[in-house]
Amino acid sequence: MHTPALEHLVGAYFHQDWYTEHEDEWLTLRDFLEGEPHLAPLLPGEIKQLLIAMPSEADIEAHLSALGSCYTVDPGTTYRDWLVEVAARTEEYLVHG
Repeated sequence: MHTPALEHLVGAYFHQDWYTEHEDEWLTLRDFLEGEPHLAPLLPGEIKQLLIAMPSEADIEAHLSALGSCYTVDPGTTYRDWLVEVAARTEEYLVHG
């Protein structure tokens, strides 16, 4: 699966020290969206593709980890839920800035 935007987001923005650079994951996402305007439009489609290809939560978590993500979801949520929200916020940003 070719997902350059998702790979860059999780590998370069959600690295092991991401939480020391931003207050939360949404500011990290905003940094990605503003800093990578050529990749940002690809992100929602890549996330949708990933969620179709990987119905298992364990597979999604393992895949994100393999891409270099050090993000951990909050208790009571899932990586699927988080990615759906990432896609939604990205689409909103692309429309309204």
